Amino acid sequence: MIIVHHLADSRSQRILWLLEELGLPYEVKRYERDPKTMLAPPELKAIHPLGKSPVVDDGDIRVAETGAIVDYLLDAHGQGRLKPPPGTAEARRFTYWLHYAEGSAMTPLLLKLVFSQLPKRAPSLMKPVVNAIAAEAQSRFVDPSRRPTS
Repeated sequence: MIIVHHLADSRSQRILWLLEELGLPYEVKRYERDPKTMLAPPELKAIHPLGKSPVVDDGDIRVAETGAIVDYLLDAHGQGRLKPPPGTAEARRFTYWLHYAEGSAMTPLLLKLVFSQLPKRAPSLMKPVVNAIAAEAQSRFVDPSRRPTS
């Protein structure tokens, strides 16, 4: 049985979706974030030293990192489904988009999320200042990285 170590509000939702698409049986072990720090609990840190999710156990095989898990599940259980044959143009596109999500797309999305949350978590008197700083950082560093350059 495949076990998915699932941290609330994490990227492991993608792995659950893939397992459903493949029709594979699995069990979900849920972990809740600390409400103040938003960090993983010690129980997940026992599974992954950084407390990251997703992590998948398949028998005695443990795989972490979304892209690596997708590759593993498709190779081990996909039976040729959802992954183009190696060495083809389709396989190169598949690999590009699989890693694009974590490599190029995730950083600006995460920064946008962080900067949007800063004013909400700031003390009341500091909210206007924090809001201005977050907006300026977002407009200077996050939004330009999303625009193509010529």
